[in-house]
Amino acid sequence: MKIAVTGRPGIGKTTLCLKVYEALKDKLNVKGFVTKEVRDRGVRIGFKLIDLSSGEESWLAKVGHKSRFKVGKYGVLVESIDRFADRIKGYADADLVILDEIGPMELKSQKFVEAIEKLLNRDDLLFSIHLKAQHPLLRRIRSEFEVVILTKDNRNRVAEEIVERILHDRKRRKG
Repeated sequence: MKIAVTGRPGIGKTTLCLKVYEALKDKLNVKGFVTKEVRDRGVRIGFKLIDLSSGEESWLAKVGHKSRFKVGKYGVLVESIDRFADRIKGYADADLVILDEIGPMELKSQKFVEAIEKLLNRDDLLFSIHLKAQHPLLRRIRSEFEVVILTKDNRNRVAEEIVERILHDRKRRKG
């Protein structure tokens, strides 16, 4: 099972990944990360990567950060993404890998791209992907995964369906 969820910003991709993680973390070995926006007095100032298992946080991008890599007004901290890419190599023993998000900021790291490419050879992947970005890795994911576009109407149901499918698939494989 390889599922990629996508949709407009703010539609609930991260929330869906967190719901799936919370529903399965006590039943399966789930590894991965989510990307959360950081706000200061209601204004978005950047994004952090958060490891699902340890809760460890690391800046992904910040307004005003001096970086040769920019996405809009955000300076991308490629060294932080590289550290998370090193963790991805350790996901081989996971029953399920959840990665939120594979988007323009994360894709500034070649180490991250290579780590994701290696993961694509396995099953039991749940990714959230940028809706419109056209990076070669995203095109490959779109062609190899079941892609689900989240909307306000389906976002809660999709999370439940993914959990059910994962549990059913695990049970079927164990025979």
